Amino acid sequence: MSDWYYPGIGGIENHIEYLAGQLVELGNEVHILTCGNKELQDKIGEHDALKREMGITVHRIKGYTIKKWGAVVDPRISWIVNDVIKKENFDLIHAHSIYSPTAMVTAYVGKTLRNIPTLATNHSIWGEWRLGSLFQRTIREEFTRLDAIIAVSSAVKKDMERFCIDNPVFIIPGGVDCDRFYPDAKCREETRKLLGYGDNAIVIVTVGRLVPRKRMHELIQIMPYLTNQHNVKLLIVGDGPEKKKLINLSKSLKVNQHVKFVGFSHDPRNYLNASDIFALCSVEEALGLSILEAMACELPVAVKNVNGISDILDGNGILPYALDADGIKNNVEFLINNVEIRSKLGKNNRKHVLANFAWDGICEKTIGVYDFIEQTAEMDSNKYYNMKLAKIGRIAKRLMRFHEKNSKLNDRY
Repeated sequence: MSDWYYPGIGGIENHIEYLAGQLVELGNEVHILTCGNKELQDKIGEHDALKREMGITVHRIKGYTIKKWGAVVDPRISWIVNDVIKKENFDLIHAHSIYSPTAMVTAYVGKTLRNIPTLATNHSIWGEWRLGSLFQRTIREEFTRLDAIIAVSSAVKKDMERFCIDNPVFIIPGGVDCDRFYPDAKCREETRKLLGYGDNAIVIVTVGRLVPRKRMHELIQIMPYLTNQHNVKLLIVGDGPEKKKLINLSKSLKVNQHVKFVGFSHDPRNYLNASDIFALCSVEEALGLSILEAMACELPVAVKNVNGISDILDGNGILPYALDADGIKNNVEFLINNVEIRSKLGKNNRKHVLANFAWDGICEKTIGVYDFIEQTAEMDSNKYYNMKLAKIGRIAKRLMRFHEKNSKLNDRY
């Protein structure tokens, strides 16, 4: 369960969608609890009906939704969730995002009131944000109720250390649909033609929200140097509050003819296939799904080896230069000048993704955690009942001693 699901299209939404599909294929009954959306009711209805045909039941919780977060905030939510849990009699609860009100209320109700094995996947890094003591204490209390936690990268796991938790934490990344993201020569030719790029152009692509932490301006700032040396184009796939500022930057640097903003794309695979190099200057990534998708399309990647990105690379496809802004420029130029290395890195990247980030493998690891918490819950349950029996035994002994004492007093008088 999570507030973030279809019609949303972010990393958490995709994670839930693919994991649910894999679980159903393996014979599991899957229910998704999420929030509704009055404005897109028809679209949601069609989607949820299709999911029912696939064996996935979607429960839409009605309530006041904060549009900025896309999260339900409603005092009735715990009652609504409790009714669903009681009716469906779930064996296990998997919350997605510890910052999702719906997810954590469901986890609380399921674990505390219904004693159902419960875990959560943390998809986020708080980074350097200051956390108030009350908020931090609330999050820590949420964690302690869980039987286990999944972190999507070692960086996310490390970020959780501030909460001083003792729960078992497993690192399981998000996956990539490798049947959807793959190298496609025909797609490359058609998309480059639509974009107006010739066969000899070297296309650098970046995919992500146009927000400060993605540092898209660094890619635009290296374009004057690259365009003076090579026939290079920069393709920016994404939208966000920084867009106007970035367009103006490309104009001021006189590279706007070489930089194309294509906006947000539900399906960036066409743009990835049309490109030669993937680059990203982001300084904060819980994992980096866009990097994985590029690697699945056999693109070499020039990225900063930070946070969750380190887990993706893991020694694979590391380029020779330091990965600051100058390092990105040097690595991109290194790839431009070395066609054979570019091709080899791209092929190795796809093999790496297939081996470590394909959804069937991710699902298998997740089921391993499910088995772990169910076994742990059974042991805890046995321990709980043994404690109860021991307590009953102690009470029985006290009653027997009291009865014997009374019998002796009665005999005396």
